[in-house]
Amino acid sequence: MLTKETAERMVGVLGKLGRALRSSNHRWERLEVGLRRNDLTVLRRLERHGEQRMSDLAEAQCVTASVISRQIASLEHDGLVERRSDPADARVGLIRLSDVGRERLEAVTRRYADVFLAMFSDWDDVEASRMADLISEFADRVAYELDQHVDAHGRPVAAPESLVAP
Repeated sequence: MLTKETAERMVGVLGKLGRALRSSNHRWERLEVGLRRNDLTVLRRLERHGEQRMSDLAEAQCVTASVISRQIASLEHDGLVERRSDPADARVGLIRLSDVGRERLEAVTRRYADVFLAMFSDWDDVEASRMADLISEFADRVAYELDQHVDAHGRPVAAPESLVAP
């Protein structure tokens, strides 16, 4: 069973990881990929989930409609996404990853993988794979649990016992 001390250590370690990622964000953007992290997040979402409504992308990114609209306009200008009308409702626009966007995303993924391979070349592949699985499982659970307890504006809907310290 997870102890309070271990849970507190997890919080600290995740904070440390978050700070490291934020502080190096500008360096990642300069890896000759020419895409910001937010752009990559949108492109990866489109790759994984297929065509999306603008409102769904905004919700997934936790941004307003105007913010996602500007971001999509920029990605569309660069040829990375395509927009079309929803056949079920012509008033609604659907956004999808273009072939150019898919190629660019694959190139970025390969570039990032090369950087990680160099940084962690001394790591055992089995252990690194297990770490990736654990981080993914952790992120999925945190996202799910927090989504259960906040409204669309990020405000708590209740103080669930599972999220309140004894």
